[in-house]
Amino acid sequence: MALEVYWGSGSPYAWRVLLGLEVKKIEYESNRLSFTDEDLKSDEYLAISPRGKVPAIRDGSVTVHESIAILRYLEDLKPEPILFGNDPSERSKIWCSIMEIMNYIEPSILDYARTIFYEELSDKKQIAIRARKAIEDELTILNTSLKNKNYLASDNLSAADIILYPVIPFLSRAAMKENTEEVSGKLRAIDDNYLAVGAWCKRIESIPGFEKTYPPHWKE
Repeated sequence: MALEVYWGSGSPYAWRVLLGLEVKKIEYESNRLSFTDEDLKSDEYLAISPRGKVPAIRDGSVTVHESIAILRYLEDLKPEPILFGNDPSERSKIWCSIMEIMNYIEPSILDYARTIFYEELSDKKQIAIRARKAIEDELTILNTSLKNKNYLASDNLSAADIILYPVIPFLSRAAMKENTEEVSGKLRAIDDNYLAVGAWCKRIESIPGFEKTYPPHWKE
């Protein structure tokens, strides 16, 4: 039986897993869920993902939730191509990059996007502006880092790239939302304002199978 993956369109966490599956060329059965209690809080799904979140996978009797844990599982399931490093030095660089993403880049992006997508912007404008400034600082650091290399933490594509990439188009989508010009700043044109980041994004988007992972409802 093929590995089953449960995901939601537009979730950057689920997108990570779909990218990992394509990079690893692992066959899988796709189960797209809606972001409703009917799907996410069903007894069947809670048995797989106790918090009722996406993504999750089921591989025979094994279930795994949380995107980075799933990527690590896929690495053990099919070691090639290697995503978490060949040796202690490379692995440490990849994990340092992952932790920087989780501790610094992602929280600000989620604060910003949450305000844009789910809050009344007029009430949360200062929160969005503070988050935007923090994101711009992080993108500047990231842009400098990527000027002389193709990938975040290794000579080749790694788990760090797969973990970070989905939050960038998620951020761009939030920044391009109607009537957000005042709080978007440079985020409305990441490719133009952070050239090395834009070039890195295009490398990820050239991965074979990338198009299969792109959020379907974003194409509508």
